[in-house]
Amino acid sequence: MIRRATEQGVSKDRLAKAFDVNVTSITRRVNLLNGICPEVVAMLQDKQFPPDLTRVLRNMKAARQVEAVELMIASNGITMAHAEALLKATPPEQRHDTAPSNRPKAPPMEQIVKLEKEMSQVHTQYKDAEQHYGSDLLNLVLAKGFITKLLANESVKHFIECNENEIMEHFVLVVNTVSMEEAVQQQQTDGLGSVAEAE
Repeated sequence: MIRRATEQGVSKDRLAKAFDVNVTSITRRVNLLNGICPEVVAMLQDKQFPPDLTRVLRNMKAARQVEAVELMIASNGITMAHAEALLKATPPEQRHDTAPSNRPKAPPMEQIVKLEKEMSQVHTQYKDAEQHYGSDLLNLVLAKGFITKLLANESVKHFIECNENEIMEHFVLVVNTVSMEEAVQQQQTDGLGSVAEAE
């Protein structure tokens, strides 16, 4: 939008005043996609990403830019750290660096292959988890309902408390959990409490 406005003759000073930013910021945004291939621009157009990401991508050739962005989107992590790691794993012949002599030594090809294989496995696991999320959540909701009814029976509750106190603690946690995030937080809190007690 800013680039189109400047191409139609709107001055950078006027845009800076309209957006309440300095002229340097407008210049940086106008030049944001310079050196980025059209395929990558299309892939990133509806994604949120840090502005400095394009600075890292500019050091890669077009085919590697596409490959890197596809990997980041697949792993749901369009971040500077991820982009810089991919840049370091990029072979010299797929880079645009202006000073190859200052470039850190590229990792051995075996490491790159291993990294790409691991990323592929993570992507497969993510897709698998995404497919089973609905049924897993339904099972958890049903289990919570069953345990709630079970603990509503005072005799059963008393028996579990007397004979299986650890199981009772987990049942109470499940019954009192509203969301999966709270369960994770509760387990982390309990873990920290146990460590503190041990010390």
